[in-house]
Amino acid sequence: DEADRMLDMGFEPQIRRIVEQLDMPPPGSRQTLMFSATFPGEIQQLASSFMRDYVFLAVGRVGSTTDLIKQHLVLCQGADKIQALVTALGNVEGR
Repeated sequence: DEADRMLDMGFEPQIRRIVEQLDMPPPGSRQTLMFSATFPGEIQQLASSFMRDYVFLAVGRVGSTTDLIKQHLVLCQGADKIQALVTALGNVEGR
């Protein structure tokens, strides 16, 4: 989350080192996701350099609030995160 802020604050070298040098699967065999409520064009371009088949998805107007999104907080232990995510996705209406 807040990928734009991390890149804007100058963390590009650290992010690039993680995705390019540290035991990461090569592009095409991994999934890279970046999330932010705001994503200026120049930061989108920088973020796309970390990804193959870059896709930008906006809900509502970028940089503004919307009532189309419902947020839920799910507290769980680290080992339970995947099952909590699968359960949450299974409960999404309108699939």
